[in-house]
Amino acid sequence: MLASVLVYYTFLGAALCDSTAKLRFFSRSTDDFLELSLETAHDVFKSSWYNSSRNTVIFAHGFTGYPEGPAVSAVINSYLDRGDSNVVLLNWKEMAASIYPNIANSYLRWAAPNARKLGAIFAETLSNMSAAGFDLNKTHLVGHSLGAHIFGIAGNTLLQRGVILPWITGLDPAGVGFESRPPAGRLNANSADFVSVIHTDPSKYGFKRQLGTVDFWPNYRINRPVLQPGCDNRTFAAFSKEDLCSHNRCWELLIDAMKHPGTIIGSYAKNYRKWKNNSQQDREVIVLELGVHDIKAVPGDYFLMTSARSPYGLGREGL
Repeated sequence: MLASVLVYYTFLGAALCDSTAKLRFFSRSTDDFLELSLETAHDVFKSSWYNSSRNTVIFAHGFTGYPEGPAVSAVINSYLDRGDSNVVLLNWKEMAASIYPNIANSYLRWAAPNARKLGAIFAETLSNMSAAGFDLNKTHLVGHSLGAHIFGIAGNTLLQRGVILPWITGLDPAGVGFESRPPAGRLNANSADFVSVIHTDPSKYGFKRQLGTVDFWPNYRINRPVLQPGCDNRTFAAFSKEDLCSHNRCWELLIDAMKHPGTIIGSYAKNYRKWKNNSQQDREVIVLELGVHDIKAVPGDYFLMTSARSPYGLGREGL
């Protein structure tokens, strides 16, 4: 019986990886969209959806994410409200779902392996879209948790073909299942020409080490768990809203950075201890705004403090 169940889930996993991930192309609102499978996503260019004068933002959710979920709704609506980009969702909700009674098993045996497979598949989708008229040089891939690694692997795969994506943003990239993987199997600084990463939960669900061209570390500390202001330090059920508070703060900060430009900035330092011991004057020597594509930015780590609720940015006072 157990063997039959394992065979079933193996078959189901292969089927889902081949067919269930889709791209949702939004027009004016989250209710106004065209959704196509990854295999047929290039057919969108037969419609009037694509505005070639705009950049295109593609967002990928993480484990247990879905189109109506809090992260997707908030991020997609923010880009739609800004009104200057083509907006797309990588909808992989079945592949990211919790399918086993034990949620940890669902992550380790289902969602994380699917994310790794999907990264290579998505690279092929981007190639097909490019051949149909999609400008990869005006693309910004934004991935939360496992979604960050999907885009990282896609970028790594395209790089092997001589194609360099311009910009990937990793929102608290997942740590479990990826910390020990080689750079080619996860998001890394070479996954795109510019890789920006926001680490808000490195003590639990997020990646603990530097991953990008620039890495932001809001409210970081050593020798104690990193807890974002406003999040409760009590123990909650795994993957509950309260448990994910720090992990989700990454996309909340990105949204705030869009709504309140110039308010969330980080200070460059070789490491946290160096930043902690720097004077205010030293901290202001090299700064970078979160959420901004700055190819001339000094590569490395940027530290900052934020408030407990939106608007999170403290400007220079947060350095």
